[in-house]
Amino acid sequence: PYRGAFCVHIGGEVDMRACYLAMAVARMLRLDLTALDVEGMVRYVGRCQTYEGGFGGEPGNEAHGGYSYCGFAALALVGREEAVDIYQLLDWASNRQQPIEGGFNGRTNKLVDS
Repeated sequence: PYRGAFCVHIGGEVDMRACYLAMAVARMLRLDLTALDVEGMVRYVGRCQTYEGGFGGEPGNEAHGGYSYCGFAALALVGREEAVDIYQLLDWASNRQQPIEGGFNGRTNKLVDS
Protein backbone atom coordinates (compact mmCIF):
# COMPACT_ATOMS: atom_id res chain seq x y z
CA PRO A 1 0.00 0.00 0.00
CA TYR A 2 3.00 2.32 0.39
CA ARG A 3 4.48 2.03 -3.09
CA GLY A 4 5.19 5.55 -4.31
CA ALA A 5 4.83 7.11 -0.87
CA PHE A 6 7.58 8.75 1.12
CA CYS A 7 8.71 8.26 4.70
CA VAL A 8 9.21 11.21 7.05
CA HIS A 9 12.36 9.63 8.54
CA ILE A 10 13.93 6.19 8.87
CA GLY A 11 11.40 4.04 10.67
CA GLY A 12 8.88 6.90 10.63
CA GLU A 13 5.41 7.38 9.29
CA VAL A 14 4.55 6.86 5.66
CA ASP A 15 1.64 9.10 4.76
CA MET A 16 0.43 12.06 2.75
CA ARG A 17 2.47 14.57 4.76
CA ALA A 18 5.69 12.95 3.62
CA CYS A 19 4.61 13.11 -0.02
CA TYR A 20 3.97 16.82 0.33
CA LEU A 21 7.24 17.41 2.17
CA ALA A 22 9.27 15.52 -0.42
CA MET A 23 7.71 17.42 -3.33
CA ALA A 24 7.96 20.80 -1.55
CA VAL A 25 11.64 20.33 -0.66
CA ALA A 26 12.43 19.08 -4.16
CA ARG A 27 10.70 22.11 -5.65
CA MET A 28 12.35 24.63 -3.31
CA LEU A 29 15.80 23.18 -3.92
CA ARG A 30 15.12 22.77 -7.65
CA LEU A 31 16.07 19.11 -7.50
CA ASP A 32 15.85 16.83 -10.51
CA LEU A 33 12.54 14.99 -10.06
CA THR A 34 13.67 12.10 -12.28
CA ALA A 35 15.50 10.71 -9.24
CA LEU A 36 12.16 10.43 -7.41
CA ASP A 37 9.26 8.09 -8.13
CA VAL A 38 6.89 10.93 -8.99
CA GLU A 39 4.49 8.68 -10.93
CA GLY A 40 4.37 6.31 -7.96
CA MET A 41 3.64 9.24 -5.66
CA VAL A 42 0.84 10.41 -7.96
CA ARG A 43 -0.71 6.92 -7.87
CA TYR A 44 -0.33 6.78 -4.07
CA VAL A 45 -2.08 10.13 -3.64
CA GLY A 46 -4.85 8.95 -5.97
CA ARG A 47 -5.33 5.82 -3.85
CA CYS A 48 -5.73 8.04 -0.78
CA GLN A 49 -8.69 9.95 -2.23
CA THR A 50 -11.83 8.69 -0.51
CA TYR A 51 -15.35 8.17 -1.80
CA GLU A 52 -16.20 11.54 -0.20
CA GLY A 53 -13.58 13.35 -2.29
CA GLY A 54 -11.06 14.34 0.37
CA PHE A 55 -7.82 12.51 1.12
CA GLY A 56 -6.86 10.27 3.99
CA GLY A 57 -3.32 10.00 5.28
CA GLU A 58 -3.01 6.50 3.83
CA PRO A 59 -5.18 4.45 1.45
CA GLY A 60 -8.37 3.42 3.23
CA ASN A 61 -8.26 6.18 5.88
CA GLU A 62 -11.05 8.72 6.28
CA ALA A 63 -10.75 12.07 4.51
CA HIS A 64 -9.13 14.81 6.58
CA GLY A 65 -8.57 18.49 5.85
CA GLY A 66 -4.84 18.47 6.55
CA TYR A 67 -4.14 15.36 4.52
CA SER A 68 -6.32 16.69 1.71
CA TYR A 69 -4.21 19.82 1.55
CA CYS A 70 -0.99 17.82 1.58
CA GLY A 71 -2.16 15.43 -1.10
CA PHE A 72 -3.43 18.01 -3.53
CA ALA A 73 -0.48 20.33 -2.90
CA ALA A 74 1.95 17.47 -3.62
CA LEU A 75 0.20 16.90 -6.96
CA ALA A 76 0.17 20.63 -7.74
CA LEU A 77 3.91 20.88 -7.10
CA VAL A 78 4.53 18.36 -9.89
CA GLY A 79 1.75 19.62 -12.18
CA ARG A 80 -0.46 16.53 -11.81
CA GLU A 81 -3.66 17.94 -10.33
CA GLU A 82 -5.72 16.14 -12.98
CA ALA A 83 -4.74 12.76 -11.51
CA VAL A 84 -7.56 13.00 -8.95
CA ASP A 85 -11.23 13.96 -9.00
CA ILE A 86 -10.92 17.69 -8.41
CA TYR A 87 -14.67 18.32 -8.48
CA GLN A 88 -15.29 15.71 -5.83
CA LEU A 89 -12.47 17.24 -3.74
CA LEU A 90 -13.96 20.73 -4.08
CA ASP A 91 -17.39 19.45 -3.09
CA TRP A 92 -15.96 17.73 -0.01
CA ALA A 93 -13.84 20.76 0.95
CA SER A 94 -16.68 23.25 0.54
CA ASN A 95 -18.84 21.13 2.83
CA ARG A 96 -16.33 21.45 5.65
CA GLN A 97 -17.74 24.89 6.59
CA GLN A 98 -20.55 24.40 9.06
CA PRO A 99 -23.66 26.62 8.83
CA ILE A 100 -24.38 27.18 12.52
CA GLU A 101 -20.90 27.92 13.88
CA GLY A 102 -19.52 29.31 10.62
CA GLY A 103 -16.20 27.54 11.21
CA PHE A 104 -14.67 24.52 9.55
CA ASN A 105 -14.29 20.90 10.54
CA GLY A 106 -11.45 18.75 9.27
CA ARG A 107 -13.51 15.60 8.90
CA THR A 108 -17.10 14.72 8.08
CA ASN A 109 -19.49 14.65 11.05
CA LYS A 110 -16.94 16.19 13.43
CA LEU A 111 -17.19 19.40 15.41
CA VAL A 112 -15.88 22.68 14.10
CA ASP A 113 -12.20 22.98 14.98
CA SER A 114 -11.02 26.00 13.04
